Amino acid sequence: MGTNQSQGRTLCSEILSLRLQSKAGGEREMKVNLEEIWSSGALFLTDKPIRPFTSLWFAAGGCEFRGHVTARTLFRGLGYFVEMQFQPGYTWSDRKFRPKHLFNPFVLLANRIFEGTLQATGGSFDGLLPAKFATTAAMASFKQTPERAF
Repeated sequence: MGTNQSQGRTLCSEILSLRLQSKAGGEREMKVNLEEIWSSGALFLTDKPIRPFTSLWFAAGGCEFRGHVTARTLFRGLGYFVEMQFQPGYTWSDRKFRPKHLFNPFVLLANRIFEGTLQATGGSFDGLLPAKFATTAAMASFKQTPERAF
């Protein structure tokens, strides 16, 4: 969707208050779901259309992100996907704002590579850590002290 590169996009889900600035100077607020975010923009799912070039902004993680609408697509039965390009000086990073439900596709890729490495060496993955590693990791992370014993 839109003209931005797909590189660096992070899938996420978080309800935000998006503020829209009309050409007449009025401001309105609407609840949207943040679907994707990247350093120079974001993608929202809304129940109402927002015109291209509309100025908008949202605050999250103690930061403010300002920009304008670059694209809008209707998915029947779902709503409108609205793409926002941030203004210069407004960039996103997960250090500035980390959405509650964040999914980095590069993590999935790394997991696939790890799984492939295990299979190539005769290991077993099956969507879980190898049993020996999982048991060792679990025991190492579960150290009881006498005061906290259950």
